[in-house]
Amino acid sequence: MIGLVAVLKVKPGMEEKVAEATVMMAEAVRKEEKECLLYDPFVAADNPSELYILEKYTRPEALDEHRKLPHYLAFREAIKDAVTGPPQVTMLKALE
Repeated sequence: MIGLVAVLKVKPGMEEKVAEATVMMAEAVRKEEKECLLYDPFVAADNPSELYILEKYTRPEALDEHRKLPHYLAFREAIKDAVTGPPQVTMLKALE
């Protein structure tokens, strides 16, 4: 099992665009990626320009596959001009 937190830093005025794209991405992941056990987006309560995505996969290879899928590539393309850079990703290991 593998988990991660991805943080998107959104440019001012682009928060709604990125939030909508992120929700659509989450729906696609939940529908199409059976080895993704969790894909939940959040916005920071005190900063609407920071989005957090909590992800959990059955195995590391499922994460690698996730990053090659059409909906992931389309998401990255859709938000590329609305974020300050690539997502900041923190990889997590389960304690169980």
